[in-house]
Amino acid sequence: MGKSRVLLASTAALSLLLAGCMGGTTNSNDADTPVDDGAIPRPNVNCEIPDRNVDGDVIDTSEVEGEITFMTQGLKGTFSEFFEAKIKEFEEAHPGTTINWTDQGGSEDFDTIMVTQAGNCSMADVINVPSATILALSRANLLLDFDTKAPGIGEHFVPGVWETVAFGANDAHTALPWYYGPFITTYNKSVFERAGLDPEKPPATMDEYFEFAHKIADSGSGDYAVYGNTTWYLLAQWRAFGVNVMNDDYTEFTFAADPQAKKWVEEMAALYEKGAIPKDSITGDLDMSKAYGAGNLAFGSPNPSFLRNVAKNAGDVYEETGVGPEALNAGIAPLFNGQFIAVSVTTPNAPLAIEFARFITSDEQGAAWANYGIDTETAVAIPLGAKALQDPKLASVEGDDAFADARRLALEQAAKSEAFGPMFYVTGQVSGVLLDNVNQAIVGDLDPQDALDAAQTEMNSMLDTLNKK
Repeated sequence: MGKSRVLLASTAALSLLLAGCMGGTTNSNDADTPVDDGAIPRPNVNCEIPDRNVDGDVIDTSEVEGEITFMTQGLKGTFSEFFEAKIKEFEEAHPGTTINWTDQGGSEDFDTIMVTQAGNCSMADVINVPSATILALSRANLLLDFDTKAPGIGEHFVPGVWETVAFGANDAHTALPWYYGPFITTYNKSVFERAGLDPEKPPATMDEYFEFAHKIADSGSGDYAVYGNTTWYLLAQWRAFGVNVMNDDYTEFTFAADPQAKKWVEEMAALYEKGAIPKDSITGDLDMSKAYGAGNLAFGSPNPSFLRNVAKNAGDVYEETGVGPEALNAGIAPLFNGQFIAVSVTTPNAPLAIEFARFITSDEQGAAWANYGIDTETAVAIPLGAKALQDPKLASVEGDDAFADARRLALEQAAKSEAFGPMFYVTGQVSGVLLDNVNQAIVGDLDPQDALDAAQTEMNSMLDTLNKK
């Protein structure tokens, strides 16, 4: 399902945030009028918005009819059989309804497409969007307020996730967490052995992670410890390391004053200087499968689905691959960073859109999709429904290979997971600024503290622009 779609955002998402989403358009719904009575803010778009989508009343979904469009991201083809069956199941259970399924490929143009569709009111009724895009659409008031329009719709989700994904005005929930691939630790047991490490003991904390990496660097084995392109994991590791990336109300980046952030950069710089990070990997391929498949890299991708590529293309290395939980310092919960289902605030058929969104994110359907991924060995798609995670078939994964172990660990992680607010802000150009400065510090071109200071200053300037909108 392309973890890069989950972790990365193009500059278009930031453009949507900074522009207030097509803020220059006119809106017959008087979007700029302040609302003090608790009503839902109207977006500034150039089309009519049904009053029932933005008033204070619950939308009745007891009887639904008509037609809507459901848009996913990069799922047609590999998962067509599953979704076509589920859409048929829904339509048969709700006679007189039609769900038209469309799909936008998981390309770098996805956020640009979303910006365009949001601005001209052609966005699908029910949309599947990644973490990188959901905040932008929510801040622009382009998504339906579930708390007002469908209260209770999120009660079945893992509490730690649901409580940390309220992105709309007045802290409203505007998106339903759908699925993700929990972060885990993947590592080469043979590299561990050559460095004198216990091949059955992956690092449990980020402190151990760096301790192990240095032992590999100092062992003289010639192996690498860490892949250098940190796009995949920088923010996740900062969180796991206990870095305070932003203040509590997300109005300011604060990491430059946090000694843990500086320590992380210094550790990476030291590993790079020791030759424990492949020099060409700093700006290298995001997919580290090829580098890991060479057999001389200790730590692989934190994405469980990464193991499929290793098994397919480097079977001997796969046999030597171990897995462990995400390395987390004390008091830090596993990370949720995944895909969401939302309803467009401009949909002319909100009852049907809400009911379908409820259906596709239900415990039953979440477990069905996760099991489909296991049965077809296509992906690790973990649902966020608390009961879905206890599905008997899903919970009894067979096998003792790395991929089976990863699925079991993913289920355990999911039940305890939480979203991480800064991940919804560090996207697009903001992410680029952070990565550029940190990378310069890792390779020795910038002092670690100077790099953090420079990144924070520029990122706060971008954030100020957003908060003034």
